[in-house]
Amino acid sequence: MMKIVVILAGLLLSLTVNAQVTVHASLDSTDIFIGQQAHIALKVTADSKSKVVFPVYPSKQLVKGVEVLKEEVVATEKLNNGEQQSITKCYTITSFDSAIYYLPPMKVKVDAKEYESKSLALKVLTLDVDTLHLDKFFGPKSIAEVPYSWQDWKGIFQMSLLLILMLFFAGYIALQIHNNKPIFKRLRLKAILPPHLWAIKEIEKLQEDPAKKDDTKEYYSELTDVLRSYIQRRYGFNALEMTSTEIIDKLMSNADNTSIEELRELFVTADLAKFAKLQTRLNENDENLLRAMNFIDATKIEEKENIKEKPKVVPQEIKRSNRERLMLKFAITIVLMLCAGLLFEICRSIYNLLY
Repeated sequence: MMKIVVILAGLLLSLTVNAQVTVHASLDSTDIFIGQQAHIALKVTADSKSKVVFPVYPSKQLVKGVEVLKEEVVATEKLNNGEQQSITKCYTITSFDSAIYYLPPMKVKVDAKEYESKSLALKVLTLDVDTLHLDKFFGPKSIAEVPYSWQDWKGIFQMSLLLILMLFFAGYIALQIHNNKPIFKRLRLKAILPPHLWAIKEIEKLQEDPAKKDDTKEYYSELTDVLRSYIQRRYGFNALEMTSTEIIDKLMSNADNTSIEELRELFVTADLAKFAKLQTRLNENDENLLRAMNFIDATKIEEKENIKEKPKVVPQEIKRSNRERLMLKFAITIVLMLCAGLLFEICRSIYNLLY
């Protein structure tokens, strides 16, 4: 019986603690000068499920002579394993009249029930003014100018950038002369082969490689890759991502039946070699190679116009005469003299700006 009484008493005590509400107000500074700010921290501890309503001052006046500048909740935390909550709201206040102000208790509503904090006091101090020596009071000062601006450094920055570029150019010319290289690289135009000439060239490379002929899978993989690339460049569809059957169906309306049938037989043999480990004879490889050549020859387009060309950089060594070397060295000397003059002007401008 005593145990039951103890347990019930503990539960009642726990409920009492959980239901307890505390309201505490504190002032961070009790003495301020006119126009300075102070902060009132209003802390409320209540049940975690309780609704807490803090006081609001719409007129922005706590009492006559004390203004409320700002109100904000600055801290919220859980207590007793989340059974209680603690909320702190900060009120920023100020005053422009020297006096001792009585700050009445701040009223907080918790679940529609009103609670009050303790009262506070604020002392506002004034500054001593020497009214006997009015000559010590000075009027407002004029706007101070910024010591430096972008316009002051703009010319120095531009000259420095030009100096770096000129030094880089002189160093580049000197390096090219030392390595016996041209100052400006020459471009040579390299022809772009039409699809059928490119394919024939690749097949000839494959035919001349005896190691690939011994490996049936690799041989037919490269042969069909060349044909797929040719078909893609010749007809414009993505043959590299299509199956052999899809390629044949796509070509039915673009090429003659004889060449397509030969290509079909080649693709069938290639698929068996790649996926079924078919081992072909040497004469079969030659026959399929001939089928590939016949298909290319039957579907090629002769280009009568000039072959498109693209520029290619061709590094080369050159032989310079003594006169050319002398002229280049003279040019480097002139550039270095200009750099020296530019450096002197930069240093002079910085000195004048700083001193």
